[in-house]
Amino acid sequence: MAVQVSLKLSGIEFAKARLATVERSVDPVIRGALNTTATKTRQEKYFKPLGTTFKSSLLGRALAGADMRGKIVVKRAGRKYRDARLIPSSSSVLVDDYRNWVYEVLSPTRARIWVTGPHGRKVAAGFVNPASAGRKPLSSRSVKRGRKTYTYQRGLTAALGPSTAYWFKQLTTPGTIRWTNGFLMREFEKRIRKEIAKATA
Repeated sequence: MAVQVSLKLSGIEFAKARLATVERSVDPVIRGALNTTATKTRQEKYFKPLGTTFKSSLLGRALAGADMRGKIVVKRAGRKYRDARLIPSSSSVLVDDYRNWVYEVLSPTRARIWVTGPHGRKVAAGFVNPASAGRKPLSSRSVKRGRKTYTYQRGLTAALGPSTAYWFKQLTTPGTIRWTNGFLMREFEKRIRKEIAKATA
């Protein structure tokens, strides 16, 4: 099951009645509050801590964090859906795309790879050859045939670390949920008052 955070509002009927007095619809207010909250939560509670975990490309920095936006997608509320969601990528991330990684020597030609995330570190799928000149993080390619898996050393690829979803789950704490719900209710109330003010101006 994909890890994600869904945002839903309470108090909609009361807000609907308030806006009905000035002949305004509650639906655009709901969508706006949900989508603003999802975007703000992604930035404050996920992008900021993950920014110290993953590297950014030159293009990503030029496009104001485009690399990170691809790692956590906002599924926005629309006319048919009264909820907004944050959906992190479940694809493994290249070890070379982590800002910090180290290796732990196990033998003259094998070392375990550790990558550092927002809360601690995690073993990556791959190895480093300490005796090699480049000491690159690598992974041996495996081909599965029937019930057995054959591993070929000559088929080396770049080593992979945990996905964004792994760290996303760690960052989704009760504190994160409380912060998000508080922001959502404040944003909802702000938009209601704005609509009433516009209607009565």
